[in-house]
Amino acid sequence: MGLFEERWDRIKAAIALEPVDKAPVISGNAAFNAAACGVPLGDYIKDMELNCTCNIKGTELSGDLDGVQSMLMSPYVLPGMWLSQVSVPGVELPDNELWQIREQELITQDDYHEILENGFDEWYQKFMVEKLGNPNEKLKDFFGYMPTAAKRFREAEIPCIKSGNMCSPFEMLCGGRSLGAFLMDDLLEEPELVDEVFAVIHKWNMEKFTKTFESERKPFGIWVGGWRGTTSTLNPAMFEHFSWKYMREMIDLCLNYDVVPICHLDSCWNLGLKYFRDIPKGRAILALDGKTDMQLAKDTVGETMCIMGDVPAEMLAFAKPEKVYNYVTNLLNIMGPTGYMVCSGCDVPFNARLENVQMMAKARDDFYK
Repeated sequence: MGLFEERWDRIKAAIALEPVDKAPVISGNAAFNAAACGVPLGDYIKDMELNCTCNIKGTELSGDLDGVQSMLMSPYVLPGMWLSQVSVPGVELPDNELWQIREQELITQDDYHEILENGFDEWYQKFMVEKLGNPNEKLKDFFGYMPTAAKRFREAEIPCIKSGNMCSPFEMLCGGRSLGAFLMDDLLEEPELVDEVFAVIHKWNMEKFTKTFESERKPFGIWVGGWRGTTSTLNPAMFEHFSWKYMREMIDLCLNYDVVPICHLDSCWNLGLKYFRDIPKGRAILALDGKTDMQLAKDTVGETMCIMGDVPAEMLAFAKPEKVYNYVTNLLNIMGPTGYMVCSGCDVPFNARLENVQMMAKARDDFYK
């Protein structure tokens, strides 16, 4: 058995809650890979061959990692997820400044009526071109290079566990409407209209991903995101009505096609962990970002779901290496011995210290000696 297969077996065993020789370490590296390689972000996002090279080298520099969540990174994937504009280095920003979402009220309630009248796809394609600068055109090299990236990562013996992102209607419209208008003017004042629009968008999303899952491009795993439609943003009734039911149907779609749903949960989900209890055992990942109580997560869903995370971004950027080492060691003590994968909380930040990132793998390796 080669190293690639060994790493994959370890990852799959962790997801299935089976015994492992050691908990896998998964990379949340993105822009950090460019920084680790001394490459300006403006160059990193323009050249997919360089992008891939940095991502492989950055992974290798980070220690004995078992896998990554992304082989390539482009900020132009973000507008399609959040229906918001993005400023990128080398264009709107200085050449080595991190990309930024420019959230503003680009969608109006008139757009809702247009979606209901003409369908979401027609509206979405027009909106992407007219309001978001046609990011799909800028992603041609990104998608075109992906088969080569997969070959290069295989040669480097680095598995990739994620290929794509699923967003609920809540997450998509929250960005394009802006948070205040979306919560106050839409969810509170026009809930029936929101329900109608959500149904149209959700149907479009489910059909799109069903085609992907039935194609030769079927992924091993996919992010099912929960960023703002959370129990820390919404009261329980609103969460269940406007967010969870769509998120759960996306999770079930993944499971129906044997795709691993990576439930990428940003912000605090302490009050929402109970909703994941009845997901079939050993078939999904709960990925936490440093804000949710890991012990509570272990106690709530640790017998049914693999938990991934959650070394905080601020710790990777500003703490001393010993603190990261001790934090990961403590995680291994409370989260193991099965059903756990070491990872950063969400992405490793652009300004993370390399020695801190390396401590995640070192702490894991030392723990199992």
